[in-house]
Amino acid sequence: MFESLALRLRQGAILALPFMALIGCASEPEAPVVASTTREIVGAVDRVDARNRTIVVRGPDNRPQTYQLGPEVRNFAQIRRGDRVRVHYEEAIAVRMARPGTQFEPEAAAGGVRAAPGERPGMGTVAAIRTRVRITAVDTENNIVSFIGPSRVERTVAVRAPELQEFLKTLRPGNQVDVAIAEAAAIRVEPAER
Repeated sequence: MFESLALRLRQGAILALPFMALIGCASEPEAPVVASTTREIVGAVDRVDARNRTIVVRGPDNRPQTYQLGPEVRNFAQIRRGDRVRVHYEEAIAVRMARPGTQFEPEAAAGGVRAAPGERPGMGTVAAIRTRVRITAVDTENNIVSFIGPSRVERTVAVRAPELQEFLKTLRPGNQVDVAIAEAAAIRVEPAER
């Protein structure tokens, strides 16, 4: 089941790629810098709250993590204490210097997949955004950048991906940067090992 759910999720992520590719249109002066990460976490269900549709999962570090599982998660009633939960997460980000004077409209898209009736509980989501930000501060020594986006709220982030750290070195306050982010996540509940 997870393989089919993961495959459908990956197909959704692939559908988001053309959305992200808009950031690097041929009419633009340079190609985007892209970085991606994949993580998988496996844990055990510690508690099930059917009324609120939440589960508490303890991962390898034994810290509890609560997940709210909406109505898109079919077969919620099958989840039991001790069941294994596998969370698969992928994220990609593309950045490119904006060409001065060009117009830009932020965009967002989202989608999802869920387990078929009768399968073990599971779901997957895909989300993508594309926006333009104005750089307000750059700290290349500590790989930190501050920027203001369409919401006009200043944010400061640590840049971890080596490809993006190289891009960071080219930035100056006042630069405008086009950013596209795609995220895909899948959660699957497996029976407890007896």
